[in-house]
Amino acid sequence: MKAAKPRHRIKKTELLAALGLVGAAASAGVVVSRRFRSGTSETPETPRTASPLIGHEFSFLGHIFRVLESARETDDGSLRYDYSAPPGANVSEHTHNFQEESFEVVSGKLGLRVGGKEMILTAGQSATGPSRVPHAWWNPSEEERVGFQGGIRPGIEVETIFETVLGLMEQGKTIGPFPKNPLQTAVLAREIASWVVLGSVEKALLAPLLALAFVGRLLGYKARYPGYSGQETGNPEEATAPSG
Repeated sequence: MKAAKPRHRIKKTELLAALGLVGAAASAGVVVSRRFRSGTSETPETPRTASPLIGHEFSFLGHIFRVLESARETDDGSLRYDYSAPPGANVSEHTHNFQEESFEVVSGKLGLRVGGKEMILTAGQSATGPSRVPHAWWNPSEEERVGFQGGIRPGIEVETIFETVLGLMEQGKTIGPFPKNPLQTAVLAREIASWVVLGSVEKALLAPLLALAFVGRLLGYKARYPGYSGQETGNPEEATAPSG
């Protein structure tokens, strides 16, 4: 079955944001917003025993992403989430270096191509995009949204990146969801880019950003901070992002 022409194709560089990956979203031009459930906001200095992501939503270009289960709590170490994509949505072909991505359709239809094989999934059907195997997905409908529950395994790397972004927002170190400091953005983007197999064009485009990330790391910027994830730290000054 031929897929409908998408209204917006998420390119590989934009996919870095679609995976969670708000740090690279700044360079991809994707607008992301965050909504809290009332009464669940925490300050980064307060130790967290569970992921602060539970109950929060990220949205971009009509896509809605909500974490269901923390990778710290699932038996297989996967990050479980609920995803809703608008009509005509399309995430272009990409390959994960080490992560497996799973899909289980809840409503609507989901087009999926794994290793060159295309399929259309309906409610109750599921499929997996293994690591090191190219895969893409899209919403073939021009009228209705597609809803699916997904998983990324191992998912702790993705989860802690989301926690970093939330922590930065809570401390007022972002403009919207984007870090004010370009060094912090570059460090996040470098981490996210390491999850996906990049072609020569993507590598060339990211080269200046990777150089900036090198400087950022020398100055103490990280992709993950214990103070944002609830991990114990021996040095309070290293618990959260540097000021500035």
